[in-house]
Amino acid sequence: MTFEESLLSYDDGFKVFKRNSHYPLVSSGDLTLDELLSGGFHRDLVYLLYGDKKLTTNILLTTAVIAQKAFINGGLGEGIRVAFIDGNNRFNPYNVSKFAVSQNLSPRKVLESILISRAFTWDQTVEILENKLSTLEDVKVVLISGITTMFENYEKQTFEDLLRAIDGIKQMLEKTKPLIIITAPLHEHSLFRPKGGKILSHFGNVLVMINDDDRYVEYTLVQHPYLPEKGLKKWKPRKSKKKVPLKNTTIDYWF
Repeated sequence: MTFEESLLSYDDGFKVFKRNSHYPLVSSGDLTLDELLSGGFHRDLVYLLYGDKKLTTNILLTTAVIAQKAFINGGLGEGIRVAFIDGNNRFNPYNVSKFAVSQNLSPRKVLESILISRAFTWDQTVEILENKLSTLEDVKVVLISGITTMFENYEKQTFEDLLRAIDGIKQMLEKTKPLIIITAPLHEHSLFRPKGGKILSHFGNVLVMINDDDRYVEYTLVQHPYLPEKGLKKWKPRKSKKKVPLKNTTIDYWF
């Protein structure tokens, strides 16, 4: 090998964009977010969505369903397994079942393919991500809801714990190369930074901030390897649309 061949090679951003555009994209189920990301999620990128807890969790739930669709229908293949680490305690099987029906999928099969692990303390969050996540087999999608929701304080030990948790995610990434989407709350003392600081934001390849206003939801693409920073707004209807009353409907209705 010559000296020139041994040098590190570089690709410009547009070449990377063209190469990655050949990979199948997975829709988030949110049309505005898909537009912001030029189509959806790439499997070879780690996504960090931070901001409104309800909105970011709903995106994880819809993605967990869409990813289970066949390749020709925009998914990653029927029968794949999804890992859902629930640090926000907001996983809702009822909503997942409803959305599965809307996507012409079996609610039972969709729910059976989602492996859920709930964390109720910061120590449990770290333990799951550091030691338990990488033991899962045949997982194609990893969804981590509220990774720093229970971030206890801003002492040195807490940040060291976060580094350990991220190392566990990296082990999973090296093992099966899944699609990884992480959500986090907004830092309580900032209008634009995620809770977890630079350690968390530097781990994500793609950073999207989602804020819920009275009249609109604002999506901001903060960081992306080959897309420019930009923002989009989804305006809310002035009057709520009439819906069929489902107050007394149970989850069994969707099976």
